[in-house]
Amino acid sequence: MAVDKPYVRRVLVNAAIDWRRGLRRRGEHPLNADTEELAVEDRTAQVADRDLLVRALKDLPPRQRAVVVMRYWEDLTDAQIAAALNCSAGTVRSQASRALGRLRQLTDTPSPSECLEAGERDERS
Repeated sequence: MAVDKPYVRRVLVNAAIDWRRGLRRRGEHPLNADTEELAVEDRTAQVADRDLLVRALKDLPPRQRAVVVMRYWEDLTDAQIAAALNCSAGTVRSQASRALGRLRQLTDTPSPSECLEAGERDERS
């Protein structure tokens, strides 16, 4: 739609210029925020842990790797994993158990039972 009247065009141009000038006139406003709230936590340990886990996953046999990825990354049930891999749910559970044990070995992570035993020893001390 073309503007036929020159004064209408001039009104629009002046309004746009005034608006732009108003932006320049505004001063800076401090954030009034604590620097502690703006601080970002260091996540390098998480990146290193993830890298260690991905490298350990590569060392697993393909079927165990598939079970772990489907169970913990894709959050599938044992029945869904069994259907996808064309095996029984019991096989899925045994493959998952073996894979987790192997991952613990590869990453030097204690098993849950070792963690419980260590916690009991700490309580006795």
